[in-house]
Amino acid sequence: MSAFAFVGKLPASKSMLNRLLLLQSYSPDLRIEGDSQCEDVLRMRAALADLAAGREMNAGSAGTVLRFMALRAAREPGTHRIVGERRLFARPQQELLKILKQIGVEAKLSENSLQMKGEGWRLHGDTLLVPFERSSQFATAVLLNAWDLPFDLYVSLGGQKVSEGYWRMSLRMAQELGMRIDFWDGDFRVPRGQKINRFSYSAEVDVSSAFALAAVAAVSGAATFLDFPSVGLQPDVGFVAILERMGVPVVQTMSTLKVERTRRLTGVAVNLKTMPDLFPVLAALCALAEGESDLYGAPHLVHKESDRLHQVAEWIRRLGREVEVKEDGMVIRGEPVAAPGPGGLVLNCAGDHRLAFAAAVLRAAGFAVEIEHPEVVTKSFPEFWSILGWEI
Repeated sequence: MSAFAFVGKLPASKSMLNRLLLLQSYSPDLRIEGDSQCEDVLRMRAALADLAAGREMNAGSAGTVLRFMALRAAREPGTHRIVGERRLFARPQQELLKILKQIGVEAKLSENSLQMKGEGWRLHGDTLLVPFERSSQFATAVLLNAWDLPFDLYVSLGGQKVSEGYWRMSLRMAQELGMRIDFWDGDFRVPRGQKINRFSYSAEVDVSSAFALAAVAAVSGAATFLDFPSVGLQPDVGFVAILERMGVPVVQTMSTLKVERTRRLTGVAVNLKTMPDLFPVLAALCALAEGESDLYGAPHLVHKESDRLHQVAEWIRRLGREVEVKEDGMVIRGEPVAAPGPGGLVLNCAGDHRLAFAAAVLRAAGFAVEIEHPEVVTKSFPEFWSILGWEI
């Protein structure tokens, strides 16, 4: 396999785009700078169009689409239905029912749909209680749908917060677009009648996608990312400092990031509380690093598109490394030599795009890896395999 080489600009962040598309539904004059053809963004566009036309919405496997659109549709009087893949509805979604009940919306979840009926948001009680312990997306869905309400919205966030980096990104975007938010003791208030007061917003390049390519470069080549945010809203921008700590040559300017292959990866301890999506790819790198790595702070890994915690642990054990699974992460005792067993390794991505990225890192490092269902990358980064130049 030839060394990997990439220079270019990646598509815009799917996380930022789906938030901006939702916001644009409240202010059609808002111009969004940046785009992506990934499945999650296409689903969001289609769902918003379907809501406007009074049709059934399809979230596919996109958690943001289901959660954001449930609260968006609830703003509109009438009956609404959102369908999707069973594995999406097998993820934590009961929080939606708790939120919808408090705003006067009748709702029912099935194995592949959410049915809703209501007259718009009609808050029962003084404060809306929003669960936060399994995903920050429920709080984000409430916040980003709180424009131009006829009442002051008081929100209390319940449970230990997870994915706080994405929540902070949502807060920052809402504030930059004109929303006034009053905070106290971890709770907040959105005053009535808030309106978007900007006409354009630029979405950053997708930092999570950049990490997948940067990890490949760290074990097999080089990558230069153009228009890379030196200080960005996406929490996964923290990967740059992690790579540096692992001994990867990194050069960053105000608008570019260059990552080159290292001769020696070093084990690292990382708190993934604010950036859990880094876990699968980072775990693959840690399996190739000298010494022990401790990845912690992300108990909600089991609730992602797959049970990432145990799936990745199984893979690493099959590489011949020792792994200790903990409630919020794992300890990996790495080994820098790629020593695939007879016949190589067949890795099933289990419908999870980030597992496919992790498998690609192992293959780039020299393991004879066969990747089952590589097409799952279309969820967030459909260009991934073509950028690598691999026939998958």
